[in-house]
Amino acid sequence: MAARFVLPGLACPFDEEISDYAGDVGRHVVDWATQYGLPQGDTDAIRLAEIKVGRLAARTTPRASLAALELLADWQMWLFLFDDQYCDESVIGSDLTRLSQLVTALMLVLDNVTGLRFREGPFTMALGDIMDRLNAMASYPQAARFIKAVRGYLLGLFWEAGHRATDQPASLDEYAAMRRHSGAVPTCMALIDLTEGFELRCDEYWRPDVRELSDLAVNVTCWANDILSFPKETERSLKVHSLPAVLASERRLPMAEALTIAAGMHNAEVARYTELERALGAQAGPELLGYFAGLRSWMAGNFHWSLETGRYKVAATCDG
Repeated sequence: MAARFVLPGLACPFDEEISDYAGDVGRHVVDWATQYGLPQGDTDAIRLAEIKVGRLAARTTPRASLAALELLADWQMWLFLFDDQYCDESVIGSDLTRLSQLVTALMLVLDNVTGLRFREGPFTMALGDIMDRLNAMASYPQAARFIKAVRGYLLGLFWEAGHRATDQPASLDEYAAMRRHSGAVPTCMALIDLTEGFELRCDEYWRPDVRELSDLAVNVTCWANDILSFPKETERSLKVHSLPAVLASERRLPMAEALTIAAGMHNAEVARYTELERALGAQAGPELLGYFAGLRSWMAGNFHWSLETGRYKVAATCDG
């Protein structure tokens, strides 16, 4: 199925960087996932190494300490394996009752960070470990913004499940808004200042123009993922729920044309991001500039990792 699609080129004008800790983090995250029993069977075990999560963390947060990179990589691995087992590639991904039970168990961990009795299975135990380490490293506002973003991600799972259950695609406007949550990228970007070793003040982090810039960066990251992962999704997912699929359905387009239009939307979002960051950066202090650097690293790191991970097995071009 993957060979039927020629993926369009995507603009990526941001610097490519990678942490020197990439190899160490890659080994750590496989051991961590195995320790908590997250992989199910030989197929998941093989995917652990193929995904190259250590390189994703190292590319998206190249200036982080080893401990911060390990925390980020563990969270990213948790997301990948949870998605595969309970969302896109699982019947549970369209079963609202079973999904509700899963999400409730995860919410109990988020709401009771010291409540060990709620850590009863692999994913709740692993999430508890992540929260323990996060709370040891982060300030209260940093931890709170991560939890808020995770709740948005869990809401996004219900949104996706509802569309799968009814077999009704989302509208483009709805998809553009909700994909930011279901993609879980805000959960990672909420940790930019923590992993970079500084703290962005709340009044700066929540400024409407900074939130707008962050949303653009999330869109760029999620839409690039939608395009670059499209062959994998058509091959392995029970129902494809992505930007090209939404465009093809809403506008009644051939999939090749929908992919081209999706790439154009992605590239336009890159241009909008670049223009807005330039305007905001003219009067930004060092912490805000550091946050902007983190957003750029996320967009570039996700793009370049997507070309090398065994999860997608794609060959795409960078239009610079």
